[in-house]
Amino acid sequence: MAVFESFGDDLDDLARRAADPDAGIRRVAMQDLGEAVSPDSTALLIAGAKDADEAVRAAAVKSLEEHEGLEAALALIGALDDPSETVRAAAALSIADKKASGSAPALIEVAGAGRPFARAAALRALREMQDPAAFPVALRSLADPDASVRLEAMAVLGWLKAEEALPALIRLARDPDARIRLGLMAALVFVRSGEVGVSTLIEGLKDTDWQVREQAAASIAKARLIEASDALCALIEDPVWQVRCKAVNGLGKMKVEAAVSTIGAALGSGISNLRKEAAAALGEIASPSSISVLELCASDPDPDVRKLVQWALGRCRQAAAKVAS
Repeated sequence: MAVFESFGDDLDDLARRAADPDAGIRRVAMQDLGEAVSPDSTALLIAGAKDADEAVRAAAVKSLEEHEGLEAALALIGALDDPSETVRAAAALSIADKKASGSAPALIEVAGAGRPFARAAALRALREMQDPAAFPVALRSLADPDASVRLEAMAVLGWLKAEEALPALIRLARDPDARIRLGLMAALVFVRSGEVGVSTLIEGLKDTDWQVREQAAASIAKARLIEASDALCALIEDPVWQVRCKAVNGLGKMKVEAAVSTIGAALGSGISNLRKEAAAALGEIASPSSISVLELCASDPDPDVRKLVQWALGRCRQAAAKVAS
C-alpha cells in the first residue's frame, strides 16, 4: 500500500477526477484512492460510496477496505443496504476484514434490523471481533427466517464459545437447511457441554447429508471425544468414502486401540485415499497388533500408501519392542 505523506497535486488530481462528469474517470479515481490513505482521501471514498453510478460505488467500497477508522467502517456498513447487489457484495467483503474499533454497535444494529443480506454480512463481520456485546443479537438470529443469517449467527456464537447458547444451538440439529446442520457440527467443537453436546455430534454422524456426517466426525476427533469412538467405528461402513476417511482419521487422532481391526479392514479398500488414512491411523495408534495387517499391504500399488505403511510399521514395531523389553 502506498501512503501519501505529502498530498499536494496528487490528492488535488484525485479529487478532480473523483468529481468528473465521466463515471469511468470517477471509477478509476476511486480505485486509485485505495492507495492514497489519508483522512481527505477517505472522505472522497465515503462520498464515492454514494455516487449515482453503481460501478463507482463498488470501486469506492472496495478501496475503503484499505482505509482505517470508524468513518470508513460506517460507510461500508451503510453500503450493505445499497440497491446494487454488486455494491452490497463488495461492502460485505470489505467490512468483514476491517474489525474497526467502535464499529461493533453499528454492526449489531444492522444485524438486528437490516435486510437479510445486511443482517448476514453484519454478523459475519462481528464474528472475528469476538465482542460479547454481539451475543444477544446472535442468539436471537438463530431463529431468523433466512438460513444465511442463522448460519452467520451460529458462527458468532461459536467464536464467542458461548456455552449458554447451547440449548438454542442444539435445536438447529433439526434445521431443514443442511448448511445449518453442517455449521452446527463445526460450532460444537467450541460450544458443547457434557452429554448434550456429545450426543448431538453423535446424532450428526447419522445425518442424511454426507457432508454433515463428515463434519461431525471431524469435530468429534478435534474435541477428542473418546466416548464417541464406537459411533465413529460404525461410520467406517458409510456409503460415502469421504466420510469413511474422516472416521478413520478421527480414530487415529484419538488413538483408539480398540478400533485397530476395524481400521485395518479399510486397508483393503479400493479407494487409495481411504487406504492412506487407514495406514496413517494405524501408525498414530502404534499398536503391535497392527503389524501383521500392515505387512500385507507393504506392496500396495499406491506409492503414498506404501510410504505410510512403512512409517506405521516402524512405529508399531517400536511399540512391540518396548513391550518385549
